[in-house]
Amino acid sequence: MHKTWKYLAVKNEQELKDYLRLQKLALHRGTPGWIMIWLFSVCALICVVGSAFFVSLVQEGGLHWWSGYGSALMMLLLTAVFVFAARVFHRARKSDILRGYLLHPNDYAFVKGTLKEFSYMTGDNRSMSRYHVQGEAEGPGRETLFVSEFFESSIWPFTTPEQDRQILEGDDWYDLKGKRATLPVSAYFLCPKNNPKVAILVGVDHDVIVEALKRSKMRL
Repeated sequence: MHKTWKYLAVKNEQELKDYLRLQKLALHRGTPGWIMIWLFSVCALICVVGSAFFVSLVQEGGLHWWSGYGSALMMLLLTAVFVFAARVFHRARKSDILRGYLLHPNDYAFVKGTLKEFSYMTGDNRSMSRYHVQGEAEGPGRETLFVSEFFESSIWPFTTPEQDRQILEGDDWYDLKGKRATLPVSAYFLCPKNNPKVAILVGVDHDVIVEALKRSKMRL
């Protein structure tokens, strides 16, 4: 989920393809990292050791067989859960487009597209609420690629003409009715060169972002 426009606002092609910026964007987006994989792997190893410990206690007569073997079985079940979680994060990391680009840049392409619509997703509190933003990009072979991004609600400055018309007196955005920037907005995306199906947002024109934030009384 994007929590700032700092790493998305780009002034030119050089900034768009700047490797350091993309590294920061990958970290900022919360892409699955080795820390979570390592953490779940360590937990799985601890559970295996714990299972062996309970079995040894039974063999030495320190525990009743049903208690020791039952505990060992529970530890093995927890091991399976942690291994599954580690594999999920590992697969997510391997399939992440931005991480893939950072490792093999020649296998990916920068393409243009638009952010077209969004929906508000309510969280347990205001800080947990977010905007689900959807759009389209044109792939290297002129295929249409689906775009799906999440933004923290406090940084999203755009609306649509229809949603702006529906704002009523007393609503949160009533004082800015008719003033905010509207979608669609042109943007830059990244996708695999071979058989792309989806693309991820990697940049929006700096001036567009600054103007939209200004009209929504926000800052970059």
